[in-house]
Amino acid sequence: MTEHRIINTKVGVLGATALVIGNVIGVSAFVLPGPLAGDTGPGIIVALLLAMIPLVFGILLSLQLGSAIPVAGGSYVYASRLVGPFWGFLLPWITIPGVWAGMLFIGIGFAEYVSFVSETVAAIPEIPELALVYALLIPFIVLNVLGIKMVAIVQFAMVSLIVVGMLSFIVPGLFEVNAANYDPLFPEGVGPVIVAVVSLYFPLRGFRLIVEIGEEMEDPARNIPRALALSAAVSLTLLAGLIAVLVGVTNWQDLAGMDAAVAQVSLDNFPAPLTALVLAAAAMGALTSINMTYTAYSRQLMRAGRDYVIPSAIARVHDRFESPHVAVLVLGIPPLLVAPVAPDTVTLSIALSLTILFGLAIAGVTLWNLPKVYPQRYEYSLFKLPPVVLKIVAVGATVSALLLWVLVSTQMPLMVAVLAGWLVLGYVVYKLRVRWFERRGVDLKERMSTLHESEKERADSGQARADT
Repeated sequence: MTEHRIINTKVGVLGATALVIGNVIGVSAFVLPGPLAGDTGPGIIVALLLAMIPLVFGILLSLQLGSAIPVAGGSYVYASRLVGPFWGFLLPWITIPGVWAGMLFIGIGFAEYVSFVSETVAAIPEIPELALVYALLIPFIVLNVLGIKMVAIVQFAMVSLIVVGMLSFIVPGLFEVNAANYDPLFPEGVGPVIVAVVSLYFPLRGFRLIVEIGEEMEDPARNIPRALALSAAVSLTLLAGLIAVLVGVTNWQDLAGMDAAVAQVSLDNFPAPLTALVLAAAAMGALTSINMTYTAYSRQLMRAGRDYVIPSAIARVHDRFESPHVAVLVLGIPPLLVAPVAPDTVTLSIALSLTILFGLAIAGVTLWNLPKVYPQRYEYSLFKLPPVVLKIVAVGATVSALLLWVLVSTQMPLMVAVLAGWLVLGYVVYKLRVRWFERRGVDLKERMSTLHESEKERADSGQARADT
């Protein structure tokens, strides 16, 4: 079997930072807080803080693993090399339907905001929701086929508009906050808070993008920590500010009945020009979310395809655009077919969040095993967690992810059961694929257990810089 073509186009630290910010602050920042606050009450603020616990573990995981072994589709590579081939297989297996759910969530959220604008502004005609979903998804399939450089340029422009729009809501909103709206904190009990924690983890998962595009970053060992630090500072400040202002300005019971709650609250309380900026930011959030979902997860599928654990055609790189175009199409086409029968946005966000939390649980084990399996890569990482901290982060990531799975099972047992059944089916498919390759003289497990030559060279060059 021959090795697949490697992507040679690179982005710098600012481009990577814009990619990550747009992956975190997407349409979910404008769509989720309203209905979640309506179910949870002011306790949504606590839910966000709790969602940041697995987030911190995830960021530290990304820093350490991305610095030690910068590769394309890092989450798949780390799982297969540091935990075991089967666990590597499970990531693309569960990622594909999870990403389809995420695409539909973003598309429906975008349609919700456009419908709000058309209802508010008489001059704008009403557009069917399904047409809006297609109008969002299809152009970004094309953009991601055009390659990472074009993606980064477009992303930077959209992220700039998101930051301006969110500040247009947060800054004036701070002067309109009514402290009485924060009491009682948990009017509906703690059950809805559990769902809110997992649902809010959906946007926060965006920081993991950085380990998927290591192959396409300039000097990834150095720039991965820089891009993560910058994107975390901007994203978390804006997201926390938006939620605090939303529930501080408007009673949570009123939020429960609002479509496009952030926009409605802005329209009710702030001047029209500021609301226009908020609406523009929400639209840009949908665009950046869909853009980066294609970018991040197509790399994971591409890398798994290089190992033949999924069909190798998915690993193809476009000759002209240097993009994993087949993987982009695998992720992009099915949601277009399912869109007419898609469930509600909260259900879709929970489905994707659970798949991401599953990946976080595996990532904790990969971090634990890093010093043992690749001691040199750990020792010479430009970002190196002390051994004790590494173990705390590894255990914290896995335990927090599994705990959230268990807690969600008490609130949404059917969804958890469906995902568990999908994982069991994955085990059967994995065994059949390994056996199929064995009959053809290929040791698939061995192929999934070692770094490819280009990945060894990239990691070794990072060690050499650290050594000097």
